[in-house]
Amino acid sequence: MSSFANAAQFAGSRPFESASGVSANSAIVDPQGRVIGQVMTGGIIAPRRYELAAGTILFRWGAKNAAPMDIAQREWWIEKLSFEKLLSFANAYEISVGMATRVLCLVPPEWSDLGTLVRAVTRRPLLAYRGLGNSVVVPMKDELGAVRLPHQNDIAARRLHQLYIPGLAGIDPISGRTELRTDIITVERSWAMDPRAAVAGFLYL
Repeated sequence: MSSFANAAQFAGSRPFESASGVSANSAIVDPQGRVIGQVMTGGIIAPRRYELAAGTILFRWGAKNAAPMDIAQREWWIEKLSFEKLLSFANAYEISVGMATRVLCLVPPEWSDLGTLVRAVTRRPLLAYRGLGNSVVVPMKDELGAVRLPHQNDIAARRLHQLYIPGLAGIDPISGRTELRTDIITVERSWAMDPRAAVAGFLYL
């Protein structure tokens, strides 16, 4: 029996593909129907298997007013050291932590307003994929083009590792609902953040 609580969910090729985050078959078109790019859903470059010990502190963003327990069911996280790098970057450039997250973790407004921040701790050893964030290309909300966030991993100060952790949610046998597996990860605290600060200065070009 594996010592990792999410070993079954980590197995197979699907978690690796999701961590890689590339959807090469999804085209972005302009109002005239011309293909102007392919959707790249971010992900991480060359995901590597990574082991998380019990007691590891993790951070994750979610939407404004979203329940922290719901936010924590999702797969994308950063470790405490990476979060401290976000804080340092935000302070150095006098921007919000949310905006720093958009820059270093490559999170366009189309994905999240970054209105809630969650801190959690692992209760059992977990498996994850770890790597540097990859470039993002997604359609704009107005469908007049694409949002492009190129990674900046060539700049050491902007190189930030992210985690893809499958299997944090499971089906409750009584309610039949998908719920956080609190036996393997626990939400310690959450903060309500200002979504406006997370887009201040963000421009569509």
